[in-house]
Amino acid sequence: MIPHSVIDDIRQAADIVDIISDYLALQPAGRNYKALSPFTKEKTPSFVVSPDKQIYKCFSTGKGGNVFSFVMEMEKVSFPEAVELVAKRTGIDISRFTEKKEKGRHEESWTETLRWTARFYHGILLENEGKKGASYLKEKRGLTEKTIKSFGLGYAPEGWEHLLDAARKAGIQKQQLCDLGLLSHNKQRNSWYDTFRNRVIFPIFSVGGQVVGFGGRTLRNDPETPKYLNSPESRIFEKSKLLYGLHAAKSEIRREETAILVEGYMDVLALHQAGITSAIASCGTSLTHHQAKILHRYAGKVLFIYDADPAGQKSMMTGIDILLAHGITPFVVTLPEGDDPDSFVSREGRENFLQYTSEHRTAFLDFQIGILRQTGFLDRTEDKSKAVRRIVRSLSLIPDRIAQELYLQELSEKLSIGIQALQEILDIENNQLKKKKAPDENRRDTSFAPARQEEISVLEKTFLKALLESTRYGNTVLEFAASHEEMLTLPNSDAQEIFSHLIRRYHDMAADPDERIDISTELSHFGSQAAGNLATGLLMEQPVSERWLEKRNADAEKARICLTMFLDAFRNLILEPLVREENSIRENIRRESDTNREMELMREKKRLDERIKKTTKDLQQMIGQILSRN
Repeated sequence: MIPHSVIDDIRQAADIVDIISDYLALQPAGRNYKALSPFTKEKTPSFVVSPDKQIYKCFSTGKGGNVFSFVMEMEKVSFPEAVELVAKRTGIDISRFTEKKEKGRHEESWTETLRWTARFYHGILLENEGKKGASYLKEKRGLTEKTIKSFGLGYAPEGWEHLLDAARKAGIQKQQLCDLGLLSHNKQRNSWYDTFRNRVIFPIFSVGGQVVGFGGRTLRNDPETPKYLNSPESRIFEKSKLLYGLHAAKSEIRREETAILVEGYMDVLALHQAGITSAIASCGTSLTHHQAKILHRYAGKVLFIYDADPAGQKSMMTGIDILLAHGITPFVVTLPEGDDPDSFVSREGRENFLQYTSEHRTAFLDFQIGILRQTGFLDRTEDKSKAVRRIVRSLSLIPDRIAQELYLQELSEKLSIGIQALQEILDIENNQLKKKKAPDENRRDTSFAPARQEEISVLEKTFLKALLESTRYGNTVLEFAASHEEMLTLPNSDAQEIFSHLIRRYHDMAADPDERIDISTELSHFGSQAAGNLATGLLMEQPVSERWLEKRNADAEKARICLTMFLDAFRNLILEPLVREENSIRENIRRESDTNREMELMREKKRLDERIKKTTKDLQQMIGQILSRN
């Protein structure tokens, strides 16, 4: 259990803008930052981050919270794991709270099991049992111990139950290993065995540095055995949405505004070891739209260095279209025949590699023309027409219309084709692209649609907003709310949960009158996500204190404004149901035809009028006394 005060310290030390920037391309918008929502498909940014309040709100889906809840959403981890990840980012050591008290005991979560597995394989590589894997990585592939450690490389030994036996001793359930694809099933024997055997293991990390899966390279010389084996798809391992090495490369990519995209794990490792730390790979698959979307957060340019064989050229041609569609400018480098980035940089070194890629960097348009010319598509008129349309189709994917026109002029000059003819083809392609996109844009994305919430009144919102905001300036409002809690029940269940939670927190810290609630941290502790989303939305709005005339920027004055607004909403919330009841009785009297029943209703109304009058007087007196003391 991590103490509340430590969680507060971690949250206050973390910069939410800095951490969310690892996942989204944030753009300044006044005092806040905006981005396209990571939770749904949209064209207009609705995701807002407030650096002042250290919270975020997605207005498309209703989701919101603090740095912990964002990491939980993006990394698919529990709250304690999110706290641990943010703590590492801020340099705060919380190992004394997270270390297991019982040796071998293990938290039953997917992410924790994946982390344990990565350590298990890495540990074997460093032991006698892992000599075969260590020899392959160090002697055959030239990796240093530093690189092996930095990327957590490991070895899965020969044998059928090494991982299974170790997991049993560590208290990890077999079902978890099965769910994560770490165990495979033998149907004939109805038994389970280790999926990875006699393989060098490459842990695959999320952008935040969380282990989400594994790649394994076999050390057997057996044509029947797949050379590479990856973890199966799961809710936390989606190959199409992962880029190998991005967790280590993202800072350099953002600094250079360029990513080097290669094909394999070893290419990434060799380049990083040589000090070229902007290298990433697409996890053994062709580049996908999801991966391009992720790259767009960090870079405006991508340098392709794929194999020069037909398969590599085809992948680059497809990848160029995908990158262009996401506003990224692709370049291509073709290495000497027989070389890949790993072999080239290992032989030539960092400086020669950088010099070569600088001198042999080809713009995507020249690369496309070169490939089509090489394959003979520009030799005959009928083929040339198809080739030109193929290139123009790529240009139509570029979101920037001015960039489209500039590339079109360049294509006209390079192929000696009239600009008007090319423009007509581009217009046709643009129209077809619009028609193709239209159904997708009109189709509502319901995968992250916010659940329908109960109606919440303006009065409840005002009451809660004043209460939430007041916590920044002390405990005056909370103290009053706690002492009059029994007088009030909020109709909206999420609103009531927020109210009750804050009262509980006030009682928890009552022993220390100087302690204050960190409301940004508290967003992670509400019982339901809906309550946290509601609270975040209220906090994201203009502060109550800034709606008043400009006053001195002092905590005491702001607290008094919050208290005044809170008391006003408090009074109206108590009186509102009484007034509703009076209106109902009045309507019943108007409709009643029975004289005796009408007289009874009149007496009931009189009693209620007196109660409303007395309650109003008592509340006014109480509020006046409270305000006079503050």
